[in-house]
Amino acid sequence: MKTRYTLTLICIVQAFLLMAGIGPAIAGQSDQAIKLETDLVAIDATVTDKDGNFIRKLKAEDFIVYEDGQPQRLEFFEANEEATLSRPLAVVFALDISGSIKPEEIEEQRKAAMSFVKLVRPESLFAVMAFNNEIRVLQDFTSDPAKLSQGFLRIGRAEGSSRIFGSIDRAVSMLKRAPHFRGARRLRRVVIVITDGFDNVDSTDQQDLIHRANDAEVTVFSITLPSYVAGLSANQRSMTLLDVSRIIPMTGGSDFSADAKDFTPVFKAIAEEIRSGYTLAYYPPESSRRDGRTHQIRVEVRKPGAIVRTSRNVYQAPSRDKHK
Repeated sequence: MKTRYTLTLICIVQAFLLMAGIGPAIAGQSDQAIKLETDLVAIDATVTDKDGNFIRKLKAEDFIVYEDGQPQRLEFFEANEEATLSRPLAVVFALDISGSIKPEEIEEQRKAAMSFVKLVRPESLFAVMAFNNEIRVLQDFTSDPAKLSQGFLRIGRAEGSSRIFGSIDRAVSMLKRAPHFRGARRLRRVVIVITDGFDNVDSTDQQDLIHRANDAEVTVFSITLPSYVAGLSANQRSMTLLDVSRIIPMTGGSDFSADAKDFTPVFKAIAEEIRSGYTLAYYPPESSRRDGRTHQIRVEVRKPGAIVRTSRNVYQAPSRDKHK
């Protein structure tokens, strides 16, 4: 049975935006930012050691990108070395509102949302959706605080079952049609789904969903709210269908368990992970650049013990017919 966690959702989102203040250009790069060209294949990468500590200050020469097993020449490399998150983002917050909750608790969510929108900055775009057995886009992409505020006012009643995979799929579709750039800078596309991890009414093919997320260059993060089953030790979260699907790691994201009332550390961790990432891009070989096929991507780091997670492990090349 669902725990009553909906009260926390807006506060969690508020904390994330507070931690992820978006600033201007990349450290060490000129004001004339590089815009990635259409044929480039872009990859977001996070590098850690075996203990999960982020490895920073890597250079382009520390990375090897393979397409179908063949090393490729990097044409673009970006690393953020500033103390704050300076990367522009396009974010969809997917809020699980299934289960029962008191009307006064919903009102508290709305009040929190009204204060949260003041934290939005113009460099990034944010959209909000709510899902139970239905999926509703409360606000499409905007940087306008007033519009976001009105979107959160449309949360409505918390009830029904849960369509986690369908909501992630919708979020991926939204991000695919969202702007790729803000000014001259590429927006990193992110879904943050806040849920207890159980999906009980959804028939979305999970492998196809991973493929679509990879194709759209989307990273999925999850905040899994407490869910416990008999037989597990105290405070041990049970494995969910979202865990089993591997959508989160296969898109380069991470899951964060929200087992406490203070969600600030969770969003600090998400902001830190995005801040610690790298962007790599390469031109595919002429022979495969527009062959319409799916190609495998693998990234290695020339550093002993380094573990790399990437936002995609495949990409779908466009067809030559579409470029005639």
